[in-house]
Amino acid sequence: MTDLASIASVRTYQPGEKIITAGTPATSLFFLRSGAVHVALPDGIRLATLTAGMAFGEMAPLETSRSADVLADAAATACEIALRDFERFRKQHPRASERMRNLAQLLADRLIVANTRVDLLTAH
Repeated sequence: MTDLASIASVRTYQPGEKIITAGTPATSLFFLRSGAVHVALPDGIRLATLTAGMAFGEMAPLETSRSADVLADAAATACEIALRDFERFRKQHPRASERMRNLAQLLADRLIVANTRVDLLTAH
């Protein structure tokens, strides 16, 4: 995955900084290198806390717009990969591409389940 790292831009975020906003175009995906972030619905309901080594914005290859907000809980560093660069990488590395697509699908499925649970809990 060294090639994948070579197309990433390292970004740093301060506590409370919004990294992703729900409803905006999904143009990149992120791999958290340090710190902690959380995923929340636009109304503030927290869905998950993510720590170093985890991905977020991973639904970008599958959807055109962001489905949730992501905010830094602590100072955080992430590798951001533009979707256009990711797609180029996928074409150049088909085996790695299939593994990443499977991971993205798994994470997307988990997010759909989490969103459904939140909807059920907040409907009452």
